[in-house]
Amino acid sequence: MKYFNIVYNSFLWALVIAITSFKSEWLEMRVNIGYIFFASFILLSVILSAISRRKQLILSGVSSTANLFVCTIYAMILYGFQRLKVVPASIIREGIHINKIPFSVINGALLIIIILGLVLITMFNKSKQKK
Repeated sequence: MKYFNIVYNSFLWALVIAITSFKSEWLEMRVNIGYIFFASFILLSVILSAISRRKQLILSGVSSTANLFVCTIYAMILYGFQRLKVVPASIIREGIHINKIPFSVINGALLIIIILGLVLITMFNKSKQKK
């Protein structure tokens, strides 16, 4: 479950890196921001996994919830609620090169990933604490 926490938190921060990159018009016109998302997601996962092998990383349900909260507040400040409904989906759609998928479908998948991941992390940590 340690690696699930790492992947989940890497996903959140990769999304933050991508939406921050999307804010730069110069960068957005020259680079597929979806590639930045997927590359940073993989890179963060590998780096955090390597660090966790050498020393104890504390990635609990509380820290994952705090990460989600910080990432959401940052994104809301950066784009606002209305634009935030489109930007993450646009980044993912651009990265996978399938422009026919509606934003609502991608946003639904992102919400499921984010909520289900947090629920699984929280449930696992509660069951671990009971033992």
